[in-house]
Amino acid sequence: MRNNELAQGERYFQEVRNATFRKEEYQYIHTGIIDEAGDTWTTTELDEANIFQVYNQYRAKHGIPFPDEIVGLRKHYGLSAAKMSQILGFGINQYRMYEDGEIPSISNARTIIAAREKDVFMSFVNASRSEMSEAEFNRIKNKVDDAKGDYTIKGTPSEKNGFRSLSIIKIAELVKYLVKSMGPTFVTKMNKLLFYADFIHYKTHGYGITGLTYRALQFGPVPEAWGKIYGSLPGVNMEEFVYPSGQSGILLEIESSEDESSLSDQEIETAERVCDLFSKASAGEISDISHKEKAWIENHKHRSDISYQLAFNLNVD
Repeated sequence: MRNNELAQGERYFQEVRNATFRKEEYQYIHTGIIDEAGDTWTTTELDEANIFQVYNQYRAKHGIPFPDEIVGLRKHYGLSAAKMSQILGFGINQYRMYEDGEIPSISNARTIIAAREKDVFMSFVNASRSEMSEAEFNRIKNKVDDAKGDYTIKGTPSEKNGFRSLSIIKIAELVKYLVKSMGPTFVTKMNKLLFYADFIHYKTHGYGITGLTYRALQFGPVPEAWGKIYGSLPGVNMEEFVYPSGQSGILLEIESSEDESSLSDQEIETAERVCDLFSKASAGEISDISHKEKAWIENHKHRSDISYQLAFNLNVD
């Protein structure tokens, strides 16, 4: 299995293509590899990023939950994927497959959405009671009782947030990973680091990491409500740093070096890539780099939100 590293004489190419999924046609940006002889191919990773663009559009059109929402629902009730399948009446491994990216049928998607309401989910548990022992039923009932209200998501997944619901935990662990690798980091630089992490990951895998929306401002892409976001991150401190000149900036420092348990292996690889690219860049240098990106050029005049589809035009990857 080939990875995405290019051999001598090879380069990436991109073109707009159409694909049919469940009898509906969608347009996406196809990324492949071409060599000096003109032969073209893709890798498993590129295939995933290509097809996920189609899947994302289908999910958004039909209101189908995204994988991180499906995982979050299960964790909200503290149950295994196999038990969720049993309670919701799916095949034994079906819920796990949905978590891994398989798209539910519209009827199963509506069942998953209905299960966000705690009372509705408990009705599913009661309906499947005959398939459980009394002890197991009571254990699951206690878990549902302990769940804090209905399961809610922050933000509707779209191309403006990388088709991810906002995750403070993932933002916190990504920030901590970057600070651990680079040392205390000014928010002006972190804003760009997060932008590149999310957009490189989207280009490579078809999803962002954090669920953040970025706006093109004067000094480059900036997460919306960045001050509120940084101030709410567990394990991250904001400290004012004052230069001898009297100018000041806000430094992000970490309280502890906890592991990145909520970041996937792919997300950690992306974070490592961002560190390799920008660890030696100052806030001003990375700002200048971001000003050359189509994502900023096309949106800064009106300070618009940036579509993650512009990740396919990044100058760095």
